[in-house]
Amino acid sequence: MSGKHKAMPEPTRERRGAMDIEYLDLRDDANEIVRASLPDSYVQAATSQLERTYGYSSFRPGQLEAVTSILSGHDLIAVMPTGSGKSVCYQLPATRPGSFTLVITPLRALMRDQVQALQARHVRAAFIDSGISPTQRRSIYAGVNAGEIRLLYVAPERLWADDFQFFAKTTRIDLVAVDESHCVLQWGHDFRPSYLRIGEFIKELPTRPVMAAFTATATPGQIPQIAENLGLRQPVMVKTGFDRPNIRFDTLKLKPRKRVKFIREWAVGHQDCGIVYCNSRAECDSLAIELKQYGVDAEAFYSTVPEADKKRIQDGFLNGSPRVICATTAFGMGVDKPDVRWVINDGPCESIECFYQEAGRAGRDGKPARSILIWCDGDFKSWRDRIRQNAGSAMTDTERQDKVCKAALERLNAMSDYCESEDCLRRMILRYFGDSAAEHCDHCANCTYDPETGDVDQEPSREEKARRKAERQARRSERNSRKAGRAAQADEHPHEATRGGPITTVSISDVDQAIIGYVASVNRLLGHGLGAAKIVQGLRGSRGVFYVEQGLDRLDGHGSLRGVSEALVKQHIDQLARKGKLSYGDFRTLLPATEPEDE
Repeated sequence: MSGKHKAMPEPTRERRGAMDIEYLDLRDDANEIVRASLPDSYVQAATSQLERTYGYSSFRPGQLEAVTSILSGHDLIAVMPTGSGKSVCYQLPATRPGSFTLVITPLRALMRDQVQALQARHVRAAFIDSGISPTQRRSIYAGVNAGEIRLLYVAPERLWADDFQFFAKTTRIDLVAVDESHCVLQWGHDFRPSYLRIGEFIKELPTRPVMAAFTATATPGQIPQIAENLGLRQPVMVKTGFDRPNIRFDTLKLKPRKRVKFIREWAVGHQDCGIVYCNSRAECDSLAIELKQYGVDAEAFYSTVPEADKKRIQDGFLNGSPRVICATTAFGMGVDKPDVRWVINDGPCESIECFYQEAGRAGRDGKPARSILIWCDGDFKSWRDRIRQNAGSAMTDTERQDKVCKAALERLNAMSDYCESEDCLRRMILRYFGDSAAEHCDHCANCTYDPETGDVDQEPSREEKARRKAERQARRSERNSRKAGRAAQADEHPHEATRGGPITTVSISDVDQAIIGYVASVNRLLGHGLGAAKIVQGLRGSRGVFYVEQGLDRLDGHGSLRGVSEALVKQHIDQLARKGKLSYGDFRTLLPATEPEDE
């Protein structure tokens, strides 16, 4: 299947004696949901096994649907947020007598931690990574074939090792669970080429197993792509929603010299466990040293930390010491610590997907937690430079490199919109992932005031400075226009407004046409769209770094709505989108209308 994927309809649910499920039909580019039912016996068996293995009397949302779908032999794609219990969905079916489950994951920490947790529950499991010797691998393979090991965790690169190939082709595999399945997306935020070969690996097995793909970060348009790239067959789709209502979201615009002070005071004043995500190893080290000097039990963690130290830090963090981890993205994914009370991002992530995964480390126990993202304009300039230099660098095809770079810049723009927006932060996240959301959540920095972050002396944004300057220019221009108008009455030539001048009195059609024209110009210049917040600021004449670097400030229409309020411009954008005069891309970027406008 090729071409642009259609939007998937949102499935509905009914219950008539048996649990209904939905299939994602990938045939003929249909992407339609068809219905089927599972017998109650599967539901009862799954619930009983949950209590025996985990001691829980009921499932979390989405778990029962996922487990019973696997038990009935259907492929599965599950989109469930961090902390929702995705691992139960494939671990529970693996407890069936005589069955064997292969778990493919890029997360070494997850392998070790989950195997330890399973063994503590008397479920026989093992993992293979680079630290496992050939003798140990042979012992593990023998244990699987003897029925002594029910789950085996491996990285996707392991699938093509000679010894593993022989093992896989001489062993019956009942279920293959693919964790972090968004890694299969070539234009995605976390692409790993080895994921593209998972489908090929499955095809070469003597007996095709049930396949189950799991991700916490997939937009609606990406779900069919994941299913297709992995070779899933008419999979059941389980999507539980992305909201983490127990997490409060805050953004702070601070220059680097003020960031360390804020993080230090926060860590000293909040004695619970927390994670600070940094963008470099040097920042991790220097921040950990700073925190230790103020009595905070902190450690740095990143990919090049020796393995023995990694294990010591991870195990210690799970037990409460160190209390704070200063880490790159190498830490946290797959580490099952439910009582992380706060996560601070010292700088923005490259995408909403990455940010939400990191923020989702907080509050996995369902209790109140905090996510604080600290940023400044320079952060996004650094990210753009990095993306242009590195995005798609592993590819030899120039066109593919351009597509990867374009997709990465669109994701970064969505992250920038999140930082700069005055709208509800939770609503922005949920809408990005295709979920509906109330206009206000009353649990984020833009909806409710909190003195711990609200009283921080933040840097005024470049957009705010530009807005104030534009207002002064608008007032001067209005005075000049009135003078020119009076002079024109005595002149045979009517006064003509200068191009790009501020609009102080406009009709509704003028605003609409200005928005439509500017969105089209932006797409022609950049080759992709921008989020609504960026479009609004551009129409109102922002001279921020982003607009100058991209050449947007030289576009016709840039600053054409200086005299129109931000709220009114946003209102018109929403109305134009509803009428089909504008459309939204996968990353909530504004695009020209997909159909010709009616005359």
